[in-house]
Amino acid sequence: MKKRPYLHADAHVLARARLTPEDFDSIDASVPDHINAINAHTTAPRSARSGARTHRSRCAPLSNTGGKIELVCDDGKIKQVIPRSHYDSEHCFVDWVQFTVHEDTFQILEGGVVDQEIMMAASLACESIFGFGITSKRDKGMHFYRTSYNLGDKYGFVCYGGQRNTVHFVLNGSGCAAARRGWERRLFDFLESSMNAGITRIDLAHDDIKGELYTVDDLDKAYDDGKFNNGGRDPNIEHRGNWKKPNGKGRTIYIGNRNNGRYFRGYEKGKQLGDPNSPWVRMEVEFKSVDRIVPFDILKRPQDYYAAAYPILATFSHDLKRIHTIQKTTQISYERTKRWLKRQCGPALNLMLDIEGSPKAVLDMIIREGKLPKGVLPPSFKYTGHQLHHDKLEHMPVSLSFLSS
Repeated sequence: MKKRPYLHADAHVLARARLTPEDFDSIDASVPDHINAINAHTTAPRSARSGARTHRSRCAPLSNTGGKIELVCDDGKIKQVIPRSHYDSEHCFVDWVQFTVHEDTFQILEGGVVDQEIMMAASLACESIFGFGITSKRDKGMHFYRTSYNLGDKYGFVCYGGQRNTVHFVLNGSGCAAARRGWERRLFDFLESSMNAGITRIDLAHDDIKGELYTVDDLDKAYDDGKFNNGGRDPNIEHRGNWKKPNGKGRTIYIGNRNNGRYFRGYEKGKQLGDPNSPWVRMEVEFKSVDRIVPFDILKRPQDYYAAAYPILATFSHDLKRIHTIQKTTQISYERTKRWLKRQCGPALNLMLDIEGSPKAVLDMIIREGKLPKGVLPPSFKYTGHQLHHDKLEHMPVSLSFLSS
């Protein structure tokens, strides 16, 4: 298995065979702030725990804007670790996450392990973390993997086969909302104990449900005022929707290049969901591991990384819990359903009422038991149904090392 090389500013680090996180913190304190270059591209040993996540040095040269840049060498490429700043307000949440681990993370049996056993172990791990596991196999692969599987009730995917013996997980926005409370910390612990683990994408979101902080027009003006500039050239900007004559269908502003490691989206979320009068604005920052390293710590302190992404985000003060977003989404979806029913089915219901004579008789004829419109039922890990690892769970070992945390 290929090991990742590191960059260290102090030669004495190489003489130590095993380092703990405390060792790196001590090294950080001893490195002078005026270091402006990394002088060695060397290979360091892995951490003391076999199969654990690699600890990278935090030696940081000064940037041309006076701030610190934390660099690591990952697969022969120098990458920047995304910055963070301490922020007490919990004003954002994780709305999308993709991560990859080596298949040996699920090596729970001695000898050969077939693909089905790997997927069963991955499903069991997902249930332990999120509250739901793999529910079905898809017809084709995705993200350049040979096979893919549905996670929960369309809450994401698990991909496997052909990519350096790795397993790739995608948890979408609905999955983040449906996951059992505290999943972010459990995922952090899982990644820390997995082999060759890495976050490849994570979206952090803030919902201004009442439109008290910024409208999309305010975000557009903030760009002109340099509040999305981190000291270099102004990032790219794009507009979607009817900005000249807003029509209630929602507008979006994109800042940055999605092919890079950081990307901003601001859009009228309430209007997107179907309420033309909603002031709800969502502001998202998408981080990817293209030219950056995404630390696992982002799962525990997302607000710190969100606030450090752009100057405009460092000034937020509103606390926000995901539950508020889920409640508002459900409310708008229900109101949209009522409007649709009146517009599309009102005349037909009037006709049936004249013929049948009573509302109860009409409802008895048209109601479908057990069916609810999409979006009205809040996403939850409780409703995912049958999962892959339930098929042969009795044959799985009682002790699963990768779930011990």
